[in-house]
Amino acid sequence: MTLAADGFVLVPKLLSDAECGQVAQALDACAAPGVGSRRLLQEDWCAALASRVMAHPEIGKALPARALAIQCTFFEKSAARNWLVPIHQDLSIPVAGRVDHPALSGWSEKEGAWFVQPPDAVLAQLLAVRIHVDPCSPEDGPLRIVPASHRLGRVDPERAAQLGRAQGVTVPARRGDALLMRPLALHASSKACGTSRRRVLHFVFGPAQLPHGLVW
Repeated sequence: MTLAADGFVLVPKLLSDAECGQVAQALDACAAPGVGSRRLLQEDWCAALASRVMAHPEIGKALPARALAIQCTFFEKSAARNWLVPIHQDLSIPVAGRVDHPALSGWSEKEGAWFVQPPDAVLAQLLAVRIHVDPCSPEDGPLRIVPASHRLGRVDPERAAQLGRAQGVTVPARRGDALLMRPLALHASSKACGTSRRRVLHFVFGPAQLPHGLVW
């Protein structure tokens, strides 16, 4: 798999086992209850990790010029916190405030922040980097991604479901691996069927400047 052709690629051992342990300790100290939190970039350790991720050679070449870390979401899936996500595309981005413009849609507010669906040209510049703090086997509810679906534009739910059933690829990962993914790639996640703990840091990186008066 390649990021350009398939919309996702796995980078092995972005973090060592010791570094994953340090991240796990930081998460235990600050993570919000529930399946995840979207506000981790406010934490110094998370902002420092984001800078390190951007400096990785394979990740850096996939980012736009003067890229910024715009969001980090923590997800935890386990026997106690088990959940699934239907197949979808990540169409919303966090912004500083609401702007009225016909090219912008889907405004919502989550955890005190505004989110909006920008034009596809903006979404195509974004890169998600999912760092696996724990191993993620096929039994741990890994992502299932449809290769090359990031090239299809916005896909309606019925067609998305069909593509997921026919072409979806499950992407397990080892501890410390990072999954790079374009947000327009169709992806889903099933419930875990084992007893292990699956923690993921989902970073999103984007261009420094946004159109239509939007500000990160």
